[in-house]
Amino acid sequence: MADRNGQQLLSTWVPGELAASFKARARQTDGGAAAALRRLIAQTVDDANSAADLHGASPARISIVPRGVGRGEQISVRLKAPERLALAEAAQAQGTTPANWIRSLTLIHLARRPQWNGAEVEALRDVFRELRAIGNNVNQMAHALNIATTTNMYPAEQGSAAREAVELVRIEMRRVVAVMTGNFDYWGLPDAERPRAAPGALRRAKAQAQLDEVQRKLRPRRRPARFAGDGDTY
Repeated sequence: MADRNGQQLLSTWVPGELAASFKARARQTDGGAAAALRRLIAQTVDDANSAADLHGASPARISIVPRGVGRGEQISVRLKAPERLALAEAAQAQGTTPANWIRSLTLIHLARRPQWNGAEVEALRDVFRELRAIGNNVNQMAHALNIATTTNMYPAEQGSAAREAVELVRIEMRRVVAVMTGNFDYWGLPDAERPRAAPGALRRAKAQAQLDEVQRKLRPRRRPARFAGDGDTY
């Protein structure tokens, strides 16, 4: 078959049920069916090269990774049948492929980077939505308090509302910690190797908050056009 930019097209006919099953699995990986086929071809050649090396043969090796296989270097891992079964079950439980599961395991132990599954991502999205709603409430309270400082009229409920908002933020932050802790527990990352805040981060955050508060108090106050609940216009 003719070359196109140094590549050749390989095609074959397979039963419809087998093709549908392969496409369904390929959709769970990067690049879809075409990329999955490239990875299978590259893996087959790599296995053949490894077997030849083991028996002392020296075939013409292929070192170019096909486009779509990935930018990183491919690494082959040999597992016994029970190990492959355990790997497949672990990957299925995480809703991913065995290759991606091994990659995630490697990344979290080498880069200390969480590898989220679908349930964890959805939990974090839910936390984000809750924090955004809390943020909107806090903005409304801040607006009311800013008006109060110019009129000396302080709504009595603002204090309890602020305390409630603080408690809600604490709850959502505990949810984030729970998700991250569960993630690291699943991947077996030792406590000593888990990410922590940089030295002095808490002190710097408090200093920045104090500076922001000072700058806020120094800003010139503008009288509001209308105070909530008051019919007089200023």
